[in-house]
Amino acid sequence: MLVAAGLLYVVFTWGLNTVLVKLAFTQIDPLAFMALRFLVMPPLALLLVWVSGHRIHFERRDLPLLLACGACGYGAYQYFWVLGLAHTTAFASALLGSLAPLFTLIIVALLGQERVRGGRWIGAIVALLAVAVFEGAFSGHARVRLGDALTLIAAAIFAGYNVLSAKLLERYSPLSLVAITMIIGAIMVVPGGLPAAIHTDYARISWQTWTIFAYAVLFPILLTYPVWSWGIRRIGAARVSLFSYFVPIVAGLLSLPLLHAAITPYEIAGALVCIAGMTVATIFGHLSLTQWWASRTVGIER
Repeated sequence: MLVAAGLLYVVFTWGLNTVLVKLAFTQIDPLAFMALRFLVMPPLALLLVWVSGHRIHFERRDLPLLLACGACGYGAYQYFWVLGLAHTTAFASALLGSLAPLFTLIIVALLGQERVRGGRWIGAIVALLAVAVFEGAFSGHARVRLGDALTLIAAAIFAGYNVLSAKLLERYSPLSLVAITMIIGAIMVVPGGLPAAIHTDYARISWQTWTIFAYAVLFPILLTYPVWSWGIRRIGAARVSLFSYFVPIVAGLLSLPLLHAAITPYEIAGALVCIAGMTVATIFGHLSLTQWWASRTVGIER
């Protein structure tokens, strides 16, 4: 019971983060928010490594993989995720972003790295088809929002991080890898958002938005990762990963009062079918990469 409560706290935190960041974009440019966030997060990641008793080191032969991980986990990924969230709803961002494990599945299958069982493919196909339902393909309201497309690309990019990181985790601790790749990602992200940050009128930003900024910096990593890891140790990565599928539901529900969002019946139907498909893909034929994804450091894609 205590484990479930802790994991539900993490799920609520993730879902709330997406909604709050969307709300912050009404007062601050998304790229400026991104740049400021990645000026603060790397030092905190290094602090987390130090507190945990780990140390930062890397081998020269791993540099190409580390650079690619930094780009997929933070650099390129953050541009697509932030701009995607700015041009779509928090509900859509949370749902479409949660498809990263399915893109990971496709990548490892195409590369022939792991054998993918039929049950997992069925769940993946159902989840991907449900995206069409979510976009109104079968309700006469078919449209593809720019933000939805950008978020799907972000999920596919983050799948690359999953695959690359799985190789590096053989030689690096999860926290050390996060710190290294976050620093690399910050080098890619901050310059792109710095012009917007420089031209931001900070006097017009409310204390509520600064509170959201602090929340986005602290909670996705520092105040949820230990709980998520503890849950994995207690009940296993596969079972814990099922909790992550509640994130879109939380984001959708919270967006109603906080963002005054309007969610259509076909979006609800598509989301439920998508979550069901991802659940099936998780339950049948667990893959080590997907299990690792469930135990990844939280907040990378948020």
